[in-house]
Amino acid sequence: MNCNNLCYYCCQGPIGPTGAAGPQGIAGATGATGPTGPQGVAGATGATGPAGAQGPAGATGATGPTGAQGVAGPGFEPAYFNAAVNGGAQDVPAEGDVTFLLAYQSGDFAFTPNTSAITVNTAGVYRIDYTVTLRPENNQFNAAYAVAINGLENPLSFFGLYADNAADTQRAELSGSFITAIPAGATVALRNKSAYVDHLAGTGVDNQAVNRASILLQRIA
Repeated sequence: MNCNNLCYYCCQGPIGPTGAAGPQGIAGATGATGPTGPQGVAGATGATGPAGAQGPAGATGATGPTGAQGVAGPGFEPAYFNAAVNGGAQDVPAEGDVTFLLAYQSGDFAFTPNTSAITVNTAGVYRIDYTVTLRPENNQFNAAYAVAINGLENPLSFFGLYADNAADTQRAELSGSFITAIPAGATVALRNKSAYVDHLAGTGVDNQAVNRASILLQRIA
């Protein structure tokens, strides 16, 4: 074929085999940062860390308001009885009871003047005090007294006095004090527990009449 009269492409021969790859070209410039992707799924909760050190104590708070007053306790009404016999004299036989004349009380007792029995109307625990003023017999004081409750002497109530070589003008005071429970309606009496007659004297003390006997009952519970 005469290619002189044909176009260039019409006269091109077949494609030859692919040549060997040329050397790698230099890296191109870094492209722009792409947009941020969506947030991933939350991971599992980590282990609890150790407790931190204790912080300093906070300031003391303001004092709260005063609470309401509580209910009053039961308590009890005081009760008392005081009897005496002033001046003069009284001979009290062995196992005999002392008589009293004057009395002052709270109203919880029954007593007839010039008798020995005192009736306690309110049960409770009582303190009992008593005193007798003695004149010697044959130059000697030898006496013992106790308080009888419902006729029975209380073992805590026994008190005594002994002295020799006493002049007839001398006087001695014997006293006792104890605490005991007394039931309502009981009688109380001061009793001579000596083996002899006792001479109670309310005279001969500085020319003054004094109580030759006295007794005091006070409810304490």
